[in-house]
Amino acid sequence: VVSYSNVINVYSKMGGVKAAKRAQALLDEMQKEDVKPNAFTFNSAITAWSRSGSKGSAKKAEGLLKKMEELYEAGNTDLQPSAQVYTSVISAWAKSNDPGSALRAEILLKLMWAMYKRGNKSVKPNVRTFTSVINAWGRSREKEAGERAEALLDQMTKLYGKDQVGNADVKPNVLSFTAAIHAYARSGARDAATKASGVLKKMEAVGVEPNLQTYNVLISLWGNSQQPYAGKKAEGILTKLEDEFQKGNKDMRPTVISYTSTINAWAKSTDYGKAERASAVLDRMKEMYTLGVIEERPNIFSYTSVINACATTYGEHGEKQDAFRIAYKAFKEISESEDLAPNHVTYSTFLRAISKLMPDGEKKDSVISAAFRLCVRDGQCDSNCLFHMKNAATPELVSDLLGCSDPSEAAALTIDELPYEWTRNVKGTLNRDKIK
Repeated sequence: VVSYSNVINVYSKMGGVKAAKRAQALLDEMQKEDVKPNAFTFNSAITAWSRSGSKGSAKKAEGLLKKMEELYEAGNTDLQPSAQVYTSVISAWAKSNDPGSALRAEILLKLMWAMYKRGNKSVKPNVRTFTSVINAWGRSREKEAGERAEALLDQMTKLYGKDQVGNADVKPNVLSFTAAIHAYARSGARDAATKASGVLKKMEAVGVEPNLQTYNVLISLWGNSQQPYAGKKAEGILTKLEDEFQKGNKDMRPTVISYTSTINAWAKSTDYGKAERASAVLDRMKEMYTLGVIEERPNIFSYTSVINACATTYGEHGEKQDAFRIAYKAFKEISESEDLAPNHVTYSTFLRAISKLMPDGEKKDSVISAAFRLCVRDGQCDSNCLFHMKNAATPELVSDLLGCSDPSEAAALTIDELPYEWTRNVKGTLNRDKIK
């Protein structure tokens, strides 16, 4: 038994479907050879399926749990499923993409709690069990996922509040709270950012310190919220993160994700002066890198988000002029950098900025021409680049840039008709290389 169990345990730590199948095969072999597996053996096989990431793995894990239950009820007292076994099955459902997986995970949690209340102390759910179910709701992306996750969090807090000694093992930790915030982030609900911020307040109220991931998820959530003042909210969290780090909490070192998500929040906001605010965050990021506060310099996504903040600026001529100045400066820095390379999103966003922000004239034509020629030189022309170039340029300039003699022919040209060299570095672009 020991040899079989040890090998199955090794497979359980490897991950992948092959390891899970080998663990299952050994477990089946044990039973055929009349070698009785113990609880550790079953749990290792269940864990192997949980970590496999394969379709149907959760059902296989739960199938093994049911087998354990049957054998235990038949008199094999060594196979009484423990909280660890049930939690492993719940974890398998949490990682599953099967419809209804989050609900199935929560049903198992309720079953564990019911058995515990009936006197089976070995199956009492703990913080890991609850957090696995919260993760299941987060991965489900269902509309009510955030609310379901927060309800579980509230249940944990209530249980701990009733009996801090007896229920110390269900006290929610930073992983539990962050998982609930993740659930709101993935739900896509319009008010998700506001509700997730409420989770943060609950977290602080019970004395659980947020970590870097907590703050990064919240910043990103505000960035995608499309709510008023989202940029200010995201930047406020970033400032809090910086303050924590500068006070000596080294685990709170801001990352490129922290800053870029804040820039993105400004880009997606409707606030006046958002281009300037996005640019200021980029400048702050560069300064923090120079000072050694953060480990990574701004990347292409950071710069492209600033350009996007400019491209989506609406207002009077003066505001548009300022926004284009910022977009041009960011694009110029990218072009002159040895560490950055513009991608198709960078080019299409900059072409959109030209179209939206520059007044018609020779200067606009010159900037369009230069940007599009760089785009095709780098093989980064996708359908958005082509669209925004056509939208920004005069019919005559479009014809010239596309090598057509007839403006109507140039206007009708699609991405699939462009030379392969123009689109070669854009993933997923079909190309027939029709123009030579």
